[in-house]
Amino acid sequence: MKLAHRWRRLFFWALFAAGLLVQLFSPHLKIEDNRFVLPTSLASNAEIDPAGIIAHARRMQILSGFLTTAGAIGLALCYREVLFGKRSAQRDLVHGSQGASNDSRIVK
Repeated sequence: MKLAHRWRRLFFWALFAAGLLVQLFSPHLKIEDNRFVLPTSLASNAEIDPAGIIAHARRMQILSGFLTTAGAIGLALCYREVLFGKRSAQRDLVHGSQGASNDSRIVK
């Protein structure tokens, strides 16, 4: 495997892991009766900006979703041969094998 392929795979694994880490450390606000429920630890603060807290949580969720999805798509592209396999016709053409096809319509 070429060094460029290894770096590409490593990059997409890191991107996927970064998305999971952002999700792990993002604030998890509960929703009850179509309203956000702020943690009780914030109740002791004199000045609370609920809109800012909710906007921050949404940004973290969007960032996490983007990173995880981009990493997963990149990994799927890097490992597409393992996931989906190659067409037998393409293998026959590349390797020059004529006995690999079992189709009776093909003249050998």
